[in-house]
Amino acid sequence: MEKCDVAIVGGGIAGLSVAKFLAEKGISFILLEEHNDFFKKPCGEGVIQKTMGYDFYELYGSKKGVEKEVWETIIYTSYGKISVEMPVVMTDKRAVEAELARQAKKGGEIRMGEKVKEIKDGILLPQQIKPKIIIGADGVFSIVRRYAGIKKPKCGMAVEAYSNEVDLDNEKCHVIMRKDVVKYGYAWYFPKKDKWNIGVGSLKKKYFKEGFEKFKKKNPGKEWRGAFVPLDKPLKSYGKNAILIGDAAAHVLATLGAGITTSMIVANIAASHIEKWAKNDYRNIEATLFEKEWRKTLGKYLKYSYYVKTLFFDVVKSEYLRHKLLAKMCRDTTNYYRKIMKK
Repeated sequence: MEKCDVAIVGGGIAGLSVAKFLAEKGISFILLEEHNDFFKKPCGEGVIQKTMGYDFYELYGSKKGVEKEVWETIIYTSYGKISVEMPVVMTDKRAVEAELARQAKKGGEIRMGEKVKEIKDGILLPQQIKPKIIIGADGVFSIVRRYAGIKKPKCGMAVEAYSNEVDLDNEKCHVIMRKDVVKYGYAWYFPKKDKWNIGVGSLKKKYFKEGFEKFKKKNPGKEWRGAFVPLDKPLKSYGKNAILIGDAAAHVLATLGAGITTSMIVANIAASHIEKWAKNDYRNIEATLFEKEWRKTLGKYLKYSYYVKTLFFDVVKSEYLRHKLLAKMCRDTTNYYRKIMKK
């Protein structure tokens, strides 16, 4: 049996980010990723640059994989267009994950093609690794979350693809929120360097299937890929000798299905607490303090996003009232980002 201090299960943005932060603190780890390549979870590849006092570029520590910076997003409803101003960084997500891995390898070991199938008595199987602490960054179907005894989050579904056949302003992001496109969700057209990331998602499986079939017919795309997306309030993030970050704990803005920056923030907080635990050889893992800190930083923000999503899709049935509500929210968001970005 192999023993280690820290094992990270999952090599997406959340897992690679915590590995990077641990490496910077001189803390060794083993990261296990089930696939042999990066960017296996479909994503719109847009990152909100500024979130709750954190900056994506400062967390990331690089600009590799950054393709474009977009300031304005246009939202299309049945009652017109709504503009929202906020800094969105369009990325090549595979390149971003590869760069995070490059930084992380300075302090630990990344093992690709290693799927953890079970955790029994604190031992990762079939790898036969027994860590002092396990970090679950293994997505919505997290094995680590199951081991910790924590419920699964409510999920929606989304698909994305690449296209060169989009006749829209490529200096803006475009979001379609109309029932005739998809119910209980939205479609997107996000501009990259030389193509578009397009996709559609919905809270409900029935309407997702209908929306995807219509969207795909109207939008020629390459490399269609789908995934479940956590659209819930953030979950409890610890149990036994494990902590959770990213999709595994629903560290996601439920209104958007966006979780890159929020996952990186929680990963940063997790690394700081692990550094403290390491000083006592992990004999006193105070995971409640980790949970308390990330909830103080992001908890209200994530819950607010969840309740807005619930209000928007489950309570307000009128598309006109949704349009008016969305317009108000977008004005508030624009004013906030103009202020902090000094635009």
